Formats: sequence, structure tokens, C-alpha cells
Amino acid sequence: MIFRLDRPLDIAPEAGTVLEVHELARCVRRAAGALHEAGAGRGDRIAVHKDDHLDCLLLAAAAIRIGAVPVMLSGGLPGEAVRALLRRTEPRLLVSGRRLLTAGGGAEKPLTEFAERTLSVDPGVPGALDFADFSGASEPAPNPRRDDELMMLTHTSGTTGVPKLIMYTPEKLQGQMARLETNRLPVITFRPDDTVAVFMPFVHARAFTWIYSVLSLSPAKVLVMSSSAPETAGPLLREHRPTMVEGLPIDFANLKGLAAEPGPGPFSKVRMYASTFDAVHWSTIRTFLNASRHPFPVWRYAWGQSETGGLGMTFITRRTANRRRDAERGPRTVGRPMPSFVQIKVVDPKTFRPVPSGRPGLVLARTKARCVGYYGEPERWEEKAHGEWWNTGDIGVRTWSGNVRLLDREVNHTPGVSCLEVEDVLVDNLPEGHDVALLSVSGGPPVPVVAAPGGRLDPDAWSSAVRRLPALADPVVVAPGEVPRTGTGKIRREELRRRFLAEAGRPGTGRWT
Repeated sequence: MIFRLDRPLDIAPEAGTVLEVHELARCVRRAAGALHEAGAGRGDRIAVHKDDHLDCLLLAAAAIRIGAVPVMLSGGLPGEAVRALLRRTEPRLLVSGRRLLTAGGGAEKPLTEFAERTLSVDPGVPGALDFADFSGASEPAPNPRRDDELMMLTHTSGTTGVPKLIMYTPEKLQGQMARLETNRLPVITFRPDDTVAVFMPFVHARAFTWIYSVLSLSPAKVLVMSSSAPETAGPLLREHRPTMVEGLPIDFANLKGLAAEPGPGPFSKVRMYASTFDAVHWSTIRTFLNASRHPFPVWRYAWGQSETGGLGMTFITRRTANRRRDAERGPRTVGRPMPSFVQIKVVDPKTFRPVPSGRPGLVLARTKARCVGYYGEPERWEEKAHGEWWNTGDIGVRTWSGNVRLLDREVNHTPGVSCLEVEDVLVDNLPEGHDVALLSVSGGPPVPVVAAPGGRLDPDAWSSAVRRLPALADPVVVAPGEVPRTGTGKIRREELRRRFLAEAGRPGTGRWT
């Protein structure tokens, strides 16, 4: 199995961009030696906050190897959120880089003051030690965590403010979440002849379950992308046309231009796409399925949460995607719960009593993979944990066949309307390059925030797009770059609400975000 990177690792630039598994293992051992030499040991917290790349995973593995607890912080988090999480965890070491350590121009307290020592993957950063100076240290013997001990902290998306830090043990992350993906299943798992392309926040728990499946199932090639910018990803995708692609919705949106290339393009061999973290618009799904020349490409759409791992999965065919424009539209189906592993029930948000099939309610899940808590915020955990059941914070419908259809997050739900579905239809109906976020409002129709090229929305295009849709307020129009997003590309709806709807109430409570 060969790993091909779009750029060298920050912690081992000399290793180049083509690595085998044993070379990645050597990087982990050397990084473990560096972290240990820098003063970290068993039980210490090591914050990893650097530009996204595969070496975020390798640094986490190195920390776990010496018995430390990695605290994985996205390089896309706002500075105030990073400082809040560092203050909460009090790390022994912080591993970062020049861009993040010098952001803000000295207007705020430097990140180096939130850890006992800071190692920079870039040389010569004031207040930080050079990671490279420790890379020749001796490699300590493995000192792994027990199955029931805290092994790692990752954060939630942070759409509503400072993210929560999720606590993972080896038993939950390795024994439950990752176990599901290491079984060889027809169509949906890696084959020995696959070329797998991945776009992913490598600080996220999803990256850890993904790497377990890669190492267990051994596809022929793995294309590791640190960026979905077409100029960065394009050359590698054209040279090694993938058969499987996994990415975030924002990644697929960035890559749409490559999907439209004529001839046998970068995605012409793809047999399966996989998306995680957020809803993907039907226009995007259609574009990529049509870019494949495989006779029967599918889109694997997974539903889950960082706290629980996967809860459900469904598959979309090219035929379904292309018929979607003319078919009767309904809520987004995310599939059935995973047999023998996940149970789902839909309850009344006020009484928590189960509601009949077909009636909207709050979705609760029971799974063996549920993590063990929120670090430093037990009260927020208790708000969402109801015995063995987990409050997902989603409003959905359980069908007679057992499928789950999601309508909205509870915090943004308007009774009688699915904002997710209306957003899908609007993006389908508007010209290419537009995006929409609907904000629910008490006592009135949802307010659409439209990201339009140049910050200008054609009135005729809008009138045509909203025809036959539920009543909407007049749109708020912004440029695409003005839409606040999380490190995983999710729209920060609460920030939009603060900017444009400061005085407006909302139907949802927001208790379970």
C-alpha cells in the first residue's frame, strides 16, 4: 500500500510525498521520541494545532504511544475558541506552526503562553522550540493507555460557539467506532485494487476510524489531500484517478470545476463517493456521479455525530440523483440504523415520549460507540445523555420501513418546514455558485441568507427559484467569503443569526446543540 501526499509532511519534510506504511510507522516512532524528549509523558496532554495534514494523525499516534493524551484542535478554529480550549486542557506541550502561532499580529495573548512548552514545525518562531531539533531523540518504549482510560480529545464543529471537547477511550474509539469499518463488505469498503482519495480534517475522530479501515483493508493507493483547492488537488487526482473519494461537503464544492473537465477526467474511475460531517446538496451529488464513467457509481451518505460515530447510512445512485429534479421532493433520508449496533427512537421534544412513525420529533440514539463525556463540561454532557440514549439534537421522522429522515437541527427547526430540504431545492434552482442557509424565526417564515457571486442576487433568478416553495422572508444577500464557517466547512448559523437577526426569536430551544 502506497500513500501519495499532495505535499510533504510538516513533521518530516525530508520523507517526501510517496510513503509506505513502514515509513509512516517510523515517522510515528520518531515523533514519539521528540515529544518525550520535549518533556511529555504518560497522562500529559499534548495539544496538536497545526495546518491540516496526515501528520496530525501521526502526532496523535505518537502521543498515545508514550501514554500522553492528544488534544486535537483544528487549524481552522477561530483564535478565541483555540485559546478557550487550551485554557481548559492546560497542555504540557503544544505542537503548532508559524501561521497559527503568529496569527493576530500580537493583538492577543500568544498561544505559546497556554502550554508549558511549544514545538513549532516551522523553524524560528518566537517563543517556540523547533520540532526538528528533537527529531533525533531516542524512541521510548510504547506505554499505551488502558482500554478504559482517556486516550484522546477532539472537538465538535463549533457551529454555535466554543466547541465541546469529546473524551475517547481505546475501548470506544478502537473497539467500537473503528471496528465497524475494518470488516470487508462488498461495494462499501476498500478493495485491494482501489485508489482511495481522502479530503478530511485529520484532527477529527473520523480520521482515526478511517485510518484503521485503510490499514486493515489495504487498498492499493491512498491519495492524501491536505487541501481541496483545485490547483493543489488537481495534479494528483489527474495522475492517479481514484476509484473511491471521501470528503466534506465544502471539499466537493471546491472540486466541482475538476468534475466538469472534459474527457476521462479526474473522477472518471470513481465507483463510490463518501461524504460526512454535513448535508451535501443534490446538485453536488449529481455533478460528481455524472463525472464518473463507472457503470454504476454510488454516493455513500453517512449520518452520525462525533460523540457516537456512525448512526445510519444510505446510498444514492446516479439515476436517483438525476431524477431528483423532477421527482416529488421530501426530507433527506439518511438510512436505517446499523443493525445490532445502533437503535433509534423519535420522541416529543417536550415530554420525551415516543411519537408514531411518520410524525416529526427529536431523534435519540443508543449505540455501543458513544463516547464517555465532554472534557471539563459534565453538565453539557448530562443535558444530552438520557441513560443509555443520546440526544442527537436533530428533528426527524421514523418511517414505517425503519428509515430515518432528517428535517433540521432542533435549534433551527420551523414546524411544518424542513429548512434542509428547502435549502437543497434553492441551491438546485439557483445558478451555479450560489449557496443558501435558512434561519428559522418565531412567528414568521424562515429567513434565507444567500451567498451569491459578487454579493449580488438576480431578482428574476430568485423569483424563479422560490416558485412552489413554502413562504420565505426576503433574502439577505452576502458574498461567499462573508459566510462564517467552522473548520469542517459547516455554516455557523448562530453567527449569521447574530449578524442579521439579532432581535428575532426562534422556534427551537437550542438546548441540545
